[in-house]
Amino acid sequence: MFCGDLMTKGVIVRHLALPGYMEDSKAILRFLYETYGDDIYVSIMNQYTPIPAFLDAERFPELNRTLSFEDYEELVDYAAALGIENGFIQEGETCSESFIPPFDCDGI
Repeated sequence: MFCGDLMTKGVIVRHLALPGYMEDSKAILRFLYETYGDDIYVSIMNQYTPIPAFLDAERFPELNRTLSFEDYEELVDYAAALGIENGFIQEGETCSESFIPPFDCDGI
């Protein structure tokens, strides 16, 4: 289904799946596949990490958690059922604190 080969040319659309927005993610994947078919690659990302300092948890409670493994698997299965073959998925723990940059403007 999803390729593991090195991509040397083309377009990759990277989609960050958000908790609480599965139907939106499915609609995006459906649109991409119906519009572009196998002319593009789709990367379904699962690393959304809530950062309390930047998140209004009362206003957006659904974003106050990471994406569940089950939701991500459901989204990957949905993409496969659509027929998406040119794609990349993430495995393992990608939403840990070690992946969060310091946001201190260092290096700008």
